[in-house]
Amino acid sequence: MTIHDKEKALFEEWMQHEKKWTGFSEEYLNGHFCWDGLHFTGKPSEPHYEADGHSWRVMDGDDKQDEIWARSFIKPVFLCKDHNGDEAVDEREETGYSNERFYYRFYGKYLMLLYALTNYDTINQAFPTIEEARDRNNCWLGNKGFFHAPVVRMNLKKNAGGAKCNNDVLSEYINNDLAFITRQKDIYEGANVFVCCHGGEPSNPILDLLKNEWFPDLTRYKNSGFLWYDDVKKVVVLHEWHMSVPNVSYEKYYAAIGELDLFLKEHPGFLG
Repeated sequence: MTIHDKEKALFEEWMQHEKKWTGFSEEYLNGHFCWDGLHFTGKPSEPHYEADGHSWRVMDGDDKQDEIWARSFIKPVFLCKDHNGDEAVDEREETGYSNERFYYRFYGKYLMLLYALTNYDTINQAFPTIEEARDRNNCWLGNKGFFHAPVVRMNLKKNAGGAKCNNDVLSEYINNDLAFITRQKDIYEGANVFVCCHGGEPSNPILDLLKNEWFPDLTRYKNSGFLWYDDVKKVVVLHEWHMSVPNVSYEKYYAAIGELDLFLKEHPGFLG
């Protein structure tokens, strides 16, 4: 089975579980349960129009995604709250040719970090500069970002939730769906850098999941506010703000890449 075959089987089972504990109808869930995971790397599909302009979806690249994932040095998983929208989408399809999505707070910062993580120079042990990572010719959706690099994006609350998801709501979903969330994480064999996209608080539902359920040996790197590592499972966690937080500069987000750079230089071979 390909990774996407495993995702499909899991999500079909997950929706039935969601139906039982939330009380939502199957019709409602079909319109609100968002699929996500390993991004498609196939060709753009026919154009469609969104509120922000002309854009394309990316089609499934069959087993191409699996090959890209398997051979990548850094295998990043971005952990988010939920889809900021009112209806179901498949986030594995997203791209952004010929639109202004790059300038949205979320995507500008998300793509900057994605480009940095998937363009690490293993020979010289160096990440791209922030200028390179912010260059839209490098990391703009649909250019070099999603077509040639592996990325997993997981929403821990699968039901589309509008612009906000309070911690108590997110915690309820994590607690009720923990087995399914963990099974999805386990699909992505070799995942080694988890990006906690929450809000920068020292304790939050996503970071608590990482520390208490998945990686109990997580240790803060020096006095870092951004980086944790598990020396047993050889996993790094980058604790970032949510990508849409206003008044947080690109430089502050990129500071986590700087700390990861220092960590990998001090711990050669940590990620393989």
